Amino acid sequence: MKTHRRLVASAMIASVLLLNMPSALANGVPNGRHKHDTIVTFTKWVTAVVPPIPGEAAASRFLMAGIVGGDVAGDFVGEVLDRRVSTTGTVTAQIVALDALYEVRAGDHSFTALIQGGQNNATRKALLDGVILDGWRTGARVHVEYTVISGCAGKPAGPCFEGTIRILRDSDDSHE
Repeated sequence: MKTHRRLVASAMIASVLLLNMPSALANGVPNGRHKHDTIVTFTKWVTAVVPPIPGEAAASRFLMAGIVGGDVAGDFVGEVLDRRVSTTGTVTAQIVALDALYEVRAGDHSFTALIQGGQNNATRKALLDGVILDGWRTGARVHVEYTVISGCAGKPAGPCFEGTIRILRDSDDSHE
């Protein structure tokens, strides 16, 4: 009889502990903290070029679409908000300064990040950094790297971009 009571008591304690467990821990994230970087791979391409509004100094905006994979699978949507190209001959390589919004549509792991950085047209590589402003992991820092490739099979003519969005692990280690 005592063994039966102990089993029932153990089951009740386990149930209480599980019911009180934070939802983040239930999702595999202890204390709501992300201890590892999340790597989102992408292939994207330009879908439209929006001309500047007459009379404004703003440059054309580029709209993008694509796919994402790696740790998060889904669709990519993006917009280049500002694109400034260095004057050829003033620096060793032509550099393009970029400000962009990257949106990953992946169910519970959807997010929108504001990023800025640049593309080196000589190496066809880009480095950008930013922060997630909306959705999953809001407030997390991101680091983006991509390579410009000649084209994607089955996609619109023009260059494609293959790379990674690295969502950086939480930097506050005081709870570990």
